[in-house]
Amino acid sequence: MPNELDQKVVIVTGGAGGIGSRIAHAFARSGAKVVVASRNLDKLKTVANDIEADGQICLPIVCDVTNPEQVDQMVEETVRKLGGLDVLVNNAGGAMFVKPPEQLRPKEWRAAIALNLDSVFYCSVAAAKYMVQQENGRIINISSVAGIKNSPSFVHYGAAKAAVISLTKSLAICWGPDNINVNCIAPGLTATEGVAQWLPAKIQEDGSPVPPLQYPPDPENVADLAVFLASKASIRISGELFPIRALYESV
Repeated sequence: MPNELDQKVVIVTGGAGGIGSRIAHAFARSGAKVVVASRNLDKLKTVANDIEADGQICLPIVCDVTNPEQVDQMVEETVRKLGGLDVLVNNAGGAMFVKPPEQLRPKEWRAAIALNLDSVFYCSVAAAKYMVQQENGRIINISSVAGIKNSPSFVHYGAAKAAVISLTKSLAICWGPDNINVNCIAPGLTATEGVAQWLPAKIQEDGSPVPPLQYPPDPENVADLAVFLASKASIRISGELFPIRALYESV
């Protein structure tokens, strides 16, 4: 959808990661002015430089999304430097401390909830302050299939991602009168560089390739869905959950 989002301002948290960087690139290709945010400036600059090399605008902002004051500053800087805020993609998160629940320490539980749930709330509220004023906006939350099905290897992560789904539906109702669409994408195992060691083989035992819908999606597939949820084509969609996963991943 070239130029579908021409001159729209988009924030992508976790914008230097495997999925986040692809989301940032996808929005830039659609004509948007993109902010990539995370705690690592060097990685952010790499993403921003790649986007700007293609002639698009990308602003890297260092932000700890578990800190509400830094979140407010990120949104304020975005509005000040790029002239507004139209789309927020709450992508920051991660399955940290993979261990049985009885071994999970309280500080690890709190850290996982802060990164995967608190950040979504802080960023959404900060963005909504501007979106309510302009009576328009899109918020796209990245949850996980772990929030839909059981996740015994990381109960903290699954609980946080399930809460993101519930939060999405509630915020959609709260901000619907202000013409703010809030939706949620729940990726399963996604073929990023960081999970390469866990990806299944692409070739079946008989030598034939695995059908695309039976193989984990690429991060670009998640990015394309995010762009759709920010486009005019999804104007009447809000409060919805969109899993994106290989067919063998039941939910």
